[in-house]
Amino acid sequence: MSRQPIRDLKRSLSAGALPGAGIEQRQLARDAALALLERSIGFGHARLAVIRLSMAVQAGADVPATHWSYCEHAAAQSRDQDLQALWLAAAAAVGSQTPAVGMAAAH
Repeated sequence: MSRQPIRDLKRSLSAGALPGAGIEQRQLARDAALALLERSIGFGHARLAVIRLSMAVQAGADVPATHWSYCEHAAAQSRDQDLQALWLAAAAAVGSQTPAVGMAAAH
């Protein structure tokens, strides 16, 4: 995938986060957030995946359990407390719907 499709996904994500975003823009933002997250996971970009997980949660995306698990592991393995806090905030934002809560329960 070239850089342009990635930029387009990022733009869709940003547009869906605007206060006046319509239903279609918000759905495109959720889809874009998941695509970006999946790409990060696919390339093994653990830190970026946690960041993109947070963005997907903020966009209201339905994040698959496997993605939660990958990001939980990435955050737990990181020494970056900000990254760990980002994962915990994403998990807290979806509450009991979070499939992977091991790290959240440990803190």
